[in-house]
Amino acid sequence: MTQNELPSTSFRPVVLVPTFNNAGTLGDVLERVGQLGIATFVINDGSTDETAHILQKIGSETILPHPSKQGKAAALRTGFIAAAQNGFTHAVTIDADGQHDPEQIPTMLEMALAHPEAIILGVRDERGPGYPFRSRFGRRFSNYLLWLESGLIVRDSQCGMRIYPLPWTISTECAAGRYGFETEILTRAAWAERAIVQTEINCRYLPREQRVSHFRPLVDSARAIKMHARLLRLAVARHAPHLSPTRAWRQMRSRPESRNQFAAGLAMGVFFACLPIYGVQGIVSLVAARLCGVNPLAALAGSQLSMPPLSAVLVFVSVAAGHFLLHGSWPDPALLYAAHGSWHITAMFRAVILDWIVGGVLLGLVLAALTYPIVRALLGRGARAPASSAGPSA
Repeated sequence: MTQNELPSTSFRPVVLVPTFNNAGTLGDVLERVGQLGIATFVINDGSTDETAHILQKIGSETILPHPSKQGKAAALRTGFIAAAQNGFTHAVTIDADGQHDPEQIPTMLEMALAHPEAIILGVRDERGPGYPFRSRFGRRFSNYLLWLESGLIVRDSQCGMRIYPLPWTISTECAAGRYGFETEILTRAAWAERAIVQTEINCRYLPREQRVSHFRPLVDSARAIKMHARLLRLAVARHAPHLSPTRAWRQMRSRPESRNQFAAGLAMGVFFACLPIYGVQGIVSLVAARLCGVNPLAALAGSQLSMPPLSAVLVFVSVAAGHFLLHGSWPDPALLYAAHGSWHITAMFRAVILDWIVGGVLLGLVLAALTYPIVRALLGRGARAPASSAGPSA
C-alpha cells in the first residue's frame, strides 16, 4: 500500500522514525521506508554521530530535530504533534536500529484501515535467532504487569513497531518517559476500552558488536518499576467506587445476583491467597474480579487469607500437598520449614517452589469450592425479601 493507494483523506498515515546515534543502520531503514511511497518524519533526538549528515544526504524526509537528547517518549510526542498538525490521521512508528522490517508496514496499514480506532501492535518472535535473554525476560515481565494493571493480554508490550490513531494518542496523557511510554499507552488504551490489534512482525538482531542499544539496565529498569507502581496504584484507585462495604451490603440484601457475585469474589480471593504470589494477591484479585465480573471487595477480602498467621499454614499445606502429588511421598519436615523460614529463603526457591505452586493451586481450588456454597447460603439466609406489590385482598 503506497501513498497513492491510500483510500482518502480520512486515512492519512505517516511513518515516524525516532533516532539517536543510529548512523550505522538509519540510512538502510530510511531507504526501505522510502520505497513504500509514504510520507516519513524523522525525529533526530540530539544525535552526536553522523546522523545529521546522513539525513542531509538523503534529503527526502521531513526532519524534526531536538537540540539535545530528550528520550524516545519525547521524540515520539514531537512526531505525533507534527503529524497531526500536517493533517495525518495515523502514525506508523518504526525503530532506526534496523530491527524491524519496513516492508511489513503496508500489511499493518491494511489492519489500521480496517480498525481505524485501534492501536496496531507488532509482535516480535522471541524465539528468533539472537533475541537477547534480557529482552525476553523484560518483555514477559512487562506483559504480566500490564495485565495486572488493566486486564489486557498482549504478547509484546515493548515492541516499537506500531500504528497509533493520532487524535486519541495526542489527547491521552502519559507520564512515562523514554521507553516507558510505549507500555503506559497500552495500559491507558485498555482503560479507555480501545482495541489493540496484534500482528506478527519480523525482527532481526545484529551481532552484539554491531548493536547500538541506548537501554541503561539499572536506570531504565528503575524507571520501569516506578512507572508500573504508579499504574498499579491508579488501577486500584479505579476500583475504589466499587469497594464500598455499605454499597456491597445493600446490594447483597436486595439482589440475588449480587450475593452470587460476592460469594464468587470471595472464593476467587481465597484461591489467589493460596498461590505463591505474596505481595500482589490483592492486586491480582482486583484485576481478576474486574475481568470476571465478580465483587471486587469480596475478592480483596478473600485474598487477605494469606496474612499471618494463616499464611504459614497455607504454605505448609501447599508444599506438603504439592510434594505428595509430584513425588508420591510427604516431604521431610526440615523441607517444610525451609518453605517458611526466612533464613532458608534460597533453599525454598530451589527445593520447594514447584511443590508450592502445584499444592497452592490444588489447595486454592479446594478452598474456593468450599467457600462459594457456604458464603452463598449464609448470605441467602440474611437476604431481604422483596416488597410485595400486590394490593389488599378483596
